[in-house]
Amino acid sequence: MNKIKIHIRNNHWKEGFLPCDEEGEKNNTITKQEFEKGLSQYPEIKDKIEYLTDWDDDNFKSSMKSADVLLGWQFPTDNLKDIAPNLKWIHVISAGVNHLSPFNWMKEDLVLTNSSGVHAKKAGEFGLMSILMLQNHMTRLITHQKNKEFVSLMGKPIEGRTVVAVGTGSLGGSMIKHISKLGANVIGVNRKGKTVEGCSKVITFDKIDEVLPIADFLYLAVPETEETKGLINKERLDKLKKTCGIV
Repeated sequence: MNKIKIHIRNNHWKEGFLPCDEEGEKNNTITKQEFEKGLSQYPEIKDKIEYLTDWDDDNFKSSMKSADVLLGWQFPTDNLKDIAPNLKWIHVISAGVNHLSPFNWMKEDLVLTNSSGVHAKKAGEFGLMSILMLQNHMTRLITHQKNKEFVSLMGKPIEGRTVVAVGTGSLGGSMIKHISKLGANVIGVNRKGKTVEGCSKVITFDKIDEVLPIADFLYLAVPETEETKGLINKERLDKLKKTCGIV
C-alpha cells in the first residue's frame, strides 16, 4: 500500500520575517512529538502516513519530489509545480495566506487550506488587553516610567465606551465576546452585516463611514485582501475622534 507522504516545513526565526524571534520560532515549530500526538487521534489513518519534519530549505527539494502534502507556513513557490509533481494539498498553519499571493504558482488541482480560528483565543486576549491599555493610559504611564516621571493618570471603566470592530470572524469575534461582557458598546463591521454575539449593531463595510465618528476605539481584525486593502485610509482616519484608540 502506498503511503501518503507529508513534508512538514518549519522555519528558523529571521529578523524582518516570521517567525521574527526565538520565542516565535518555538511557538510555530511542529515537532515530531507534536505531530505524532495529533496523528494518534486518528488511528484509522496513522499507518497510512509517512512524514518528514524539516527546516527551511534543508531537504525541501528532495522531499517534495514525492510529497503528497505540504504542511507549514513560509515556503518557496517558484517552480513548485516542477519540483513537487505529486503535491495535492498544502495546509498553512496561519489563518492568513496573503503572504503566498499571487497564487499563479498553484496547479489547478492543488488544494490550499488555512488554520482559520486557531489563533482566536490568543487574538481575543490580545485585543482586550490592547483596548484596556489604551483606555487606562498604559502607554503614557510606561513612557513616564522610562523617563522616571511619576504622573497620576486616571482612566474610566470601559463600560459604555464604543468599540467599532472591523472584522467579526474568529479573531475579531473572540475580542468582541470579551469586551462586551465588560459593558462596552460594540458595533461590528463585516461583509454581509451578519449578526454577531456581543454586538449591539452590525453593519457592512460600505457603511463604515457612518460609525467612525462615534468610535472610542477602532479594532481591525480583517485579513489583507484586495477588498480590505486601503479600507481604513487617511480620509477615514480623519473621521475619527482625535482621542480614538486604534488596535
